[in-house]
Amino acid sequence: MTLPDLTIRSVAVRAVDAPLDPPLRNSLNVIPRAPLVIAEVQTAEGPAGNAYVFPYTPAALGPVAALTRNIGAMLAGRALAPAMIWGDLHNQFRILGTEGLVQIALSALDMALWDALARAAGVPLCRLLGAAPRPLPVYASLRGWGAAMLAEEAGAAVASLGARAVKFKLGQARLEDDLATVRAVREAVGAHTEILVDYNQGLTRPEAERRGRALQDLDVRWLEEPLPVDDDAGLAALRGALHLPIQGGENWWGPRGMERALAAGAVDLCMPDAMKIGGVTGWMQAAAVAAARRVPMSSHIFIEASAQLLPATPTAHLLEHLDIAGPLLREPLVVRDGMAEVPERPGLGLEWDEAALRRWIAEV
Repeated sequence: MTLPDLTIRSVAVRAVDAPLDPPLRNSLNVIPRAPLVIAEVQTAEGPAGNAYVFPYTPAALGPVAALTRNIGAMLAGRALAPAMIWGDLHNQFRILGTEGLVQIALSALDMALWDALARAAGVPLCRLLGAAPRPLPVYASLRGWGAAMLAEEAGAAVASLGARAVKFKLGQARLEDDLATVRAVREAVGAHTEILVDYNQGLTRPEAERRGRALQDLDVRWLEEPLPVDDDAGLAALRGALHLPIQGGENWWGPRGMERALAAGAVDLCMPDAMKIGGVTGWMQAAAVAAARRVPMSSHIFIEASAQLLPATPTAHLLEHLDIAGPLLREPLVVRDGMAEVPERPGLGLEWDEAALRRWIAEV
């Protein structure tokens, strides 16, 4: 595949703050809105690309937009070479640090650059990465909280998406209430749907083992983030005490964070987040780490980008179906019979509904 030489002319940034319907709930908080920062790269030769990030809270929307805009201005006149730019920017910001909001801004730019490159080639991003679009198994990531709400939502996800796995948040004050939630969801989805649970780093080490032992007896298939993400030693010890696989990775910052956790034996499974792992370039580095250790690798939100990245991931496992941007897109990602249909549109496949964006635009 021969690509034209392209030069970055400009980077524009838009911010939107749309409602999440229904909101995301967990044991720690409720997330009622979807603040998104959209980076749009324009080349001097014509092809353009765009991508979005989700900084979770409106309080971070302005700072992320400003960082993305300011860093993007530094790219004008540079050749469109995403992997080279990724390395240069991470070196440039090494003293400040490339985690947190800086990493989020860098990832927005990296994904938009790769989108522009793939659009210039006229191919889906996964083809540019050496793979081909293929149906991807999804798990339905539920938004509710508590037995009744989650059972209803799980049943609807299985019926509408054909999902063969569902994930939901636990962390009630009493273990008995968590177990009651699992049983209610199991009754709603039947015996052949896998159940995955997530504690959002909310347990102590002894409580994680106590709850993990009870959950594994209910045929739960993964225990996600039972302990703080940086407690590699505690997670490794928990792995040794349970036969329930430990999942983690959405809060690793960059490929080095992932490499550290895998070297420590902190997880059985991994699920990087495209925004926090470093965009397309960071994801591909992380995928190589997972492949070297033969660790199954799933995705975390960002379903459009993840649908392009997982086909190029040697140990690809499951795509998390939690649709944040869908209401703002002309063509949201399609799921049928439990499989995401990876679009053949060029790049990431993001085509924004401009009327929806104007409705929720945020002046930051």
